[in-house]
Amino acid sequence: MTLCIAYIRQANDTEELIFATDSCLTGGEKWKHGIKLFKLPKKDCLLCFAGSTGRAYPLVLNLVSSIHLDKNLQSPDASLEDVLDYLSNLFTDLTSKIISEIKGEDIHALRSGVQFLFGGWDWQKGPTGAFRVWKLFYSRDIEGFIFDELTNNGSKKRFYTFLSDPGEMEEEAKKRYKDLLYNRDKQDDPIDMEPLMILRDMVTQGVNRAIDGSLQIAKVYKSNRSEFFGIYWQSSKGKPCFQGREYKEINKPLVRYFDPDTFEIIESDLPNTLSNIEEELYLDNFQFVRECYDEAGYLKDNLPDKSKHTLRLILKEVAYRQFLGQQEKNPQGSSTNDDIS
Repeated sequence: MTLCIAYIRQANDTEELIFATDSCLTGGEKWKHGIKLFKLPKKDCLLCFAGSTGRAYPLVLNLVSSIHLDKNLQSPDASLEDVLDYLSNLFTDLTSKIISEIKGEDIHALRSGVQFLFGGWDWQKGPTGAFRVWKLFYSRDIEGFIFDELTNNGSKKRFYTFLSDPGEMEEEAKKRYKDLLYNRDKQDDPIDMEPLMILRDMVTQGVNRAIDGSLQIAKVYKSNRSEFFGIYWQSSKGKPCFQGREYKEINKPLVRYFDPDTFEIIESDLPNTLSNIEEELYLDNFQFVRECYDEAGYLKDNLPDKSKHTLRLILKEVAYRQFLGQQEKNPQGSSTNDDIS
């Protein structure tokens, strides 16, 4: 089982499309570190699934591989509907070749068992473009995958959707969401992070054993690009996680991370100022550190994430070197006033 969400966030006079899901895979076993939210080679759309992992993964992997080989679909000129038609036809073609090895087994049950949410920014929709989301599912009547647009061609002022398989968790999420808005008297307010809060609570409260693991979150922007986020789990004091996998601070992916307590982006953990940027202290990294801080010793704005990561490692190295030096001078553990700042 999976619980997926997709919604249009409206905050600070901007809009963005958010997809999110839990990370649990089941099917005779339980694994809390499975990827269930996918970035496609076309950068302005996302895909997630609910249902059978054994059915979803072959379809998604074939889709990603196929788009990599199709320059037309990767082109900025390709529309969301072009990708939607392609993946619907591909999923239909792939599942039509499934052969049952059990006599009397329902072939349609084999071909189905999974549903998808697909969406992104459609720059060709209307005079200004629109965020659009579809549900894809297998139809016994046509013996293939069909799709239904959930965003109603962008006419809904507020859009959110939940998807689970089976559907009882979807209904539970909708109920919790409506209760949350009612209790906060936000029925008419723009949607911010409320759907993510519902997903977080249903995972951390153990509403269903098959909805588990850290959250996977991604956004699509009107600039025709997508961004995947990490999250500290299960709280801001927890471990950094990305795409369901736990990391250590020293090797976590260079992405932005959510605080699950507030759903705010965790700002840089680097010192805002350094008073002693000296070659004796930073050795071969002296020039790099000096370039990260301005002449007054303040951390520069808009420093690239890769530079921030490198700077963290350098400061940790300096701190460890100083620690070893202190141990040599004070083997009994007496304190000193040395400070890298």
